[in-house]
Amino acid sequence: MDTKVQKMLSFSLYVLLGIIFAFSVILVLPVYKRYTDMQQNISDLNAELQNAQNECLTLTREVHDLEHSAAAAEKVAREKYNFCREGEQILIYK
Repeated sequence: MDTKVQKMLSFSLYVLLGIIFAFSVILVLPVYKRYTDMQQNISDLNAELQNAQNECLTLTREVHDLEHSAAAAEKVAREKYNFCREGEQILIYK
């Protein structure tokens, strides 16, 4: 074969490989972006789940304290509902 023909075939092969590589990148990039978005979404949901579990644990402890401790029930009555003991006065500052 002539060297000019070999060079032309070699050049054509490189161009073809370049085109195939470009199309491969074009096809893979949207999928990769979607994958990274899903990973970020999973991370956000895990953080939200952890926060919800912590809040649930705090509320469960508070309910347990209210059910089993008179002092906790009194604290809630005083702070939330402005109750007081007999003979005490409530002063509200604004």
